[in-house]
Amino acid sequence: MTMTKYRTNSQDTRILDRFQTAASGRKGFQQHSVSFWHRLMGSDISALEQGIKSPYTSRVLKPFIRRDYETRPLKMRLLAEIRARGHRHDDGWSPGPDAPIDYCYVRPNHIPSVNAMCHDMFWPGVDLSECLQYPDFSVVVLYKKVVIGFGFMVPDVKYNEAYISFLLVHPEWRRAGIATFMIYHLIQTCMGKDVTLHVSASNPAMLLYQKLGFKTEEYILDFYDKYYPVDSKECRHAFFLRLRR
Repeated sequence: MTMTKYRTNSQDTRILDRFQTAASGRKGFQQHSVSFWHRLMGSDISALEQGIKSPYTSRVLKPFIRRDYETRPLKMRLLAEIRARGHRHDDGWSPGPDAPIDYCYVRPNHIPSVNAMCHDMFWPGVDLSECLQYPDFSVVVLYKKVVIGFGFMVPDVKYNEAYISFLLVHPEWRRAGIATFMIYHLIQTCMGKDVTLHVSASNPAMLLYQKLGFKTEEYILDFYDKYYPVDSKECRHAFFLRLRR
């Protein structure tokens, strides 16, 4: 059994800086807001009807990674109950089939919603536009046209090593296997490479990563200190995990 290494922040831990806007800061930074219309209506679904060509690999990527018609997260069941309530006096009404949960590769129209979710759930100033250069190593999860989760990987952070930079499922859509599938998909895109990531020491996702085979290599003090707002109660220390291949 190897002993977990402890260290303070260093150059090796600066990988997330590439996704931080130059103008951002922990005080006084204003995130570009996503309009109410965009939040309500989601991204343009018509863009999903055709594949995209990856600038990184020149592969033509299919419109969908997966369309899940079976999983029914708690949020989906709640929405179904709300719709049914409005027709409770209509004997001839039937709910119709549920829309699927769609897993697809990142597209430009996803970025505003993804950045806004990062701002709300992680910290200010995150811009994941760079990931459009290597969409093969991404997954965006949609319910109808609304982004409910995403995962991104840097495929060439080191020789023979890929790095999961951001992974998130909206709290209202959790505990339905969405994060598990996203991690599995990202792992499969880099067969033969080690996969690494950082996770906050207090993040319950640590258990999921361990279940999928990731092992702790280091405990890094104050890894997130430069990112989290000064009034954030999130743990600033991180575990560095590796899935060896």
